[in-house]
Amino acid sequence: MTMNRRKPSNNNDQRDALEVLHAEHVELLEMFGKLSDAESRHHRAAEKKLAAEACKALRRHSQIEAELFYPALRASSVLDVDLVDAARIEHRTLDELVLELSHTDPRSREYAGKIDALAMYAAHHFREEEAKLFPRARASGLDLAELARRIAHRKAELEG
Repeated sequence: MTMNRRKPSNNNDQRDALEVLHAEHVELLEMFGKLSDAESRHHRAAEKKLAAEACKALRRHSQIEAELFYPALRASSVLDVDLVDAARIEHRTLDELVLELSHTDPRSREYAGKIDALAMYAAHHFREEEAKLFPRARASGLDLAELARRIAHRKAELEG
């Protein structure tokens, strides 16, 4: 999971949509990193709680991208819609992995493997998105500051 883990400032008013989404990617990878930590695997209750929090955050992130980011990209004439469609498919796969994990007993042998698989797939998806979609989105002329405001508003609604 070697992504650029630079953390933009926490001031959402000054960040554009790509910086906001990158910060969420970093946060999610850190959550999954804690889950993959061998020490946490000895504390099943804490692991289950952290897994639930990570999955909830990932679902929220996926929903925001599906509702706001991807439609904005599809509307842009600069972007290849196949790239956007591929990202949406990856999100569906992530959602399926989250659902499968939620139906797995944390005491089972499969649980740790499913967490690791979810973390690896999420890291892959984030790398692909940041390498292929983000540069094109930045060059597209999208109002990324306005999109960041819409993302922040939707995130607050989903958290509320």
